[in-house]
Amino acid sequence: MDGLEEERVTRMPLPKPLPPGSPSAVDVVGFGLNAVDHICRVSRFPSFDSKMHLDGYACEPGGQVATALVALRRWGLRTAYLGAFGDDALAERSRTALAAEGVDIDGGLVRAGVPNQLAVILVDRRSGERTVLWYRDPALAIRPEELARARVCAGRVLHLDGYDREAAITAAGWAREAGIATVLDLDSPGRDAERLLAVTDIAVVSRECAEQLSGSTDPAVALEGLAGSGSALVGISLGRDGVIARSDGRTFHVRGFPVLPVDTTGAGDVLHAGIIYGYLYGYLAGMNVEEMLRFASAAAALQCTRLGAQPAIPTLAQIRQLLEGT
Repeated sequence: MDGLEEERVTRMPLPKPLPPGSPSAVDVVGFGLNAVDHICRVSRFPSFDSKMHLDGYACEPGGQVATALVALRRWGLRTAYLGAFGDDALAERSRTALAAEGVDIDGGLVRAGVPNQLAVILVDRRSGERTVLWYRDPALAIRPEELARARVCAGRVLHLDGYDREAAITAAGWAREAGIATVLDLDSPGRDAERLLAVTDIAVVSRECAEQLSGSTDPAVALEGLAGSGSALVGISLGRDGVIARSDGRTFHVRGFPVLPVDTTGAGDVLHAGIIYGYLYGYLAGMNVEEMLRFASAAAALQCTRLGAQPAIPTLAQIRQLLEGT
């Protein structure tokens, strides 16, 4: 890591997480998107008005928050999903997959007569980079009055993606009042981004989102802008270049881990899962900010070594092995 040695012992200025075995029903509550991904592997990006043979195809459950919750569940945490499903075959696939993983979906809403969110993901065979085409019916949006405070505040952490912005701001406000840490995965500024960031404890946004929020393509400049948002820890995901973050007046740059990329789908989702895992267990193990980010970055790198979002989630053993080998 670049930076001063003193940064290695900087603890996170965040609400201390409720300890394991506390009265909370779950460890992590996630409010955000679920989807079903149609993953199409191509030899090159298609040209306009053409036909192309796919090198590979898979249909797998995905979605930012849903994938993060599955990762955390596989790593031993109790998770619950709040969000909206449609009522078509894809919705059933998404709901069944989450339930099979042990994610509590009792708080999920089902929209009658509405298709579930889906994505068509073009994965470049040479680089592993993906282009996402997604559709979400407006009727899937959740309004603040549809949220139940008891379900939102049932965990030790609340994880958000901010797509249903007013509802997300309401949920984050409830969590803050209850002393529950909030983690935000934001890939598009949209409306009222500043309001949402102001009630978030940990916010790690995409490079594109940071550029749009700050007006600068320089991650360091963009990070300075985010640092004034009110979040205790802010960061920018830099893809293969790792993650840059700022907390308690100090800047951290954890570089990416070298892997052979197959598909970058879900890397950001698993990065956030790694941050949440590090936060919940960091206080118990003496983990500092750099170590938390290294764990998350290693998880995200391994995520890129297989095709698909949820099928590619690495195990804790694989993450630790990568960390120990560097």
